[in-house]
Amino acid sequence: MYKVQIAFKKIFFFPLSIFSLFFIFNLSNSYAQNSTLNFEKTEFDFGKIEFQDTLVHRFYFTNTSENEIKILDISTDCACSFSNKNTEKKIKENEKSFIELFFLPYNYGNFVKTFTIKTDKAGTQNLMLKGELQPILNKERDFKYALINTPAIRTRTKYLHFGNVLNTISMTKKFEFYNSGTEDFVFTGKMEIPKHLQVRFDSTHILKAGETGAVYVTYDPFLKNDFGYVEDILLLFGEQNKKTTKLEFKVTANVEEYFPAINAKMLETYPKLLVENSYINLGSHYLKKLQGKDSLEATFVLKNQSNMPLKVHKIIEGYGCKVITDKEEWNQIAPHSNAIVKVLFLSPEDRGTYIRSLTVICNDPRKPIRTMKVKAVLR
Repeated sequence: MYKVQIAFKKIFFFPLSIFSLFFIFNLSNSYAQNSTLNFEKTEFDFGKIEFQDTLVHRFYFTNTSENEIKILDISTDCACSFSNKNTEKKIKENEKSFIELFFLPYNYGNFVKTFTIKTDKAGTQNLMLKGELQPILNKERDFKYALINTPAIRTRTKYLHFGNVLNTISMTKKFEFYNSGTEDFVFTGKMEIPKHLQVRFDSTHILKAGETGAVYVTYDPFLKNDFGYVEDILLLFGEQNKKTTKLEFKVTANVEEYFPAINAKMLETYPKLLVENSYINLGSHYLKKLQGKDSLEATFVLKNQSNMPLKVHKIIEGYGCKVITDKEEWNQIAPHSNAIVKVLFLSPEDRGTYIRSLTVICNDPRKPIRTMKVKAVLR
């Protein structure tokens, strides 16, 4: 009899538990369905915009529940944002309405503002405004560099500068122009550019009068095959005032060698450069004896202290000095070997103390850029 009672209790208990769980789930699910504010969007991105006193956006929603819903409160994360929504109004079943949110900017840059909507039957909902505020564009002030051949076309910077570029990675940058003239400038698509540069226009190829436009320039340092500070000339042809003309730009970059992440053990397998006496003092000399002559000469010794070939990509001459040793003699230095680099100290016109500098760019990852200096006192 005891066993039969236990079995009966078990049979009775499980159906009751399943029914209870089913009832509770449906009750909560029904409540959620009957108390919903369905927003079309909960986030709005203004994107990049000029600085403004006030930013406003409306978030539209529908009461998809079977109840009237009242907005109790709209709270924000700072005093610079607020809403003018009347929280006393009740939103009826299937009624469509909106919440208007305001943001009062106080600084440039990226912003994210969160608003929390609290209701009596639909819980809470977060809404977000975001974007990037930029300084107000003053075309005459911001585009101050006029092109030589076409002064009506102005640029933000004197050169199209790419900055530091790794020698194995291409880079694309956007360069903006301002047409300060009264006639549109139409790019014909014709251009004269080096092989390591590519230019892409927008879809119109037109720089309208009084407006700004841009081109996208891609720089391939592998095809450039050079190091250090380098310059190129870029010519874009177009028509303005029914005349064919060209826009001339100087493109600049500082090309650096790419090195992967290297630990101390791996570093021992790379070339190692030592510049013996990187600062040479040529002493004091009479200027009259040197005028019209390049008689002062300095000799630098570049040593490869590794088991790998050392490559000296470039020696950049500073003002007042000149490398007179052929590049083939120092460009590639065998393991545990030396290379001699002779430099002329060019005579100045006035007396004084002078220091000339040279920059060595090599494939030693410890210090790929070195400086050598020559000093002389002229009396």
